[in-house]
Amino acid sequence: LLDKLDEAAPVLAGLSEPIMVAKVNADKYRKLGSKYGVDGFPTLMLFIHGVPIEYTGSRKADLLVRNLKKFVAPDVSTLESDSAIKSFVENAGTSFPMFIGFGVNDSLIAEYGGKYKKRAWFAVAKDFSEDWMATYDFNKIPALVAVHPKYNEQSVFYGPFEGRFLEDFIRQSLLPLTVPINTETLKLLDDDDRKVVLAILEDDSDANSTHLVKVLRSAAHANRDLVFGYVGVKQWEEFVETFDVSKSSQLPKLLVWDRNEEYELI
Repeated sequence: LLDKLDEAAPVLAGLSEPIMVAKVNADKYRKLGSKYGVDGFPTLMLFIHGVPIEYTGSRKADLLVRNLKKFVAPDVSTLESDSAIKSFVENAGTSFPMFIGFGVNDSLIAEYGGKYKKRAWFAVAKDFSEDWMATYDFNKIPALVAVHPKYNEQSVFYGPFEGRFLEDFIRQSLLPLTVPINTETLKLLDDDDRKVVLAILEDDSDANSTHLVKVLRSAAHANRDLVFGYVGVKQWEEFVETFDVSKSSQLPKLLVWDRNEEYELI
């Protein structure tokens, strides 16, 4: 862990909102550990305005930087110029989805910025040019734009901003329209109560699979109450075996999965 912290420390210190890294000898300062309820080692504690939060995410240096940047960011950033929007998008990177409200009152999304802080970036743009309307393909305001830089996807919500409509859009947009199933995205499904339409392919990178994924994406547009995902036997054989599928099975297969033990072939 010390090597990972040493690697991450200069990057964290160089952020626009610097994060300082300190190391404490647990044997020498046991009272300090007891004060903050630390009973196992090594433990990472994050202090935001003096309030301690235990960090339980990845300890790889690059992922540590990514996650800690998200921890200390405002729940909802306020952007008052084109350059501020550009900086926000660049600093957010590609690991998390972004929700940018254009002409949206920040009070409308403040609750969700806090609730989904660990999973997405949130911002409201107070002043912006028409160039951003062209970039994110919206033609009126208020508009909430959801962007998945990693998957080159974006969608627009024009309201209504009352009731559950807004949160439903945010919750459903935390995942891309078609989710490549791997160890990381599988964890994200734990926070989503929708059933999964899962395509099991021989190899999710070949031409035939790419075409099928496009078909799944079209279906996902029309059925946002379901999650559409895909996985290749070649990419994750151990996972697909839980559905009684192997390299010798006739593929592709399509099934509806409740993310527990129940699934149904289509």
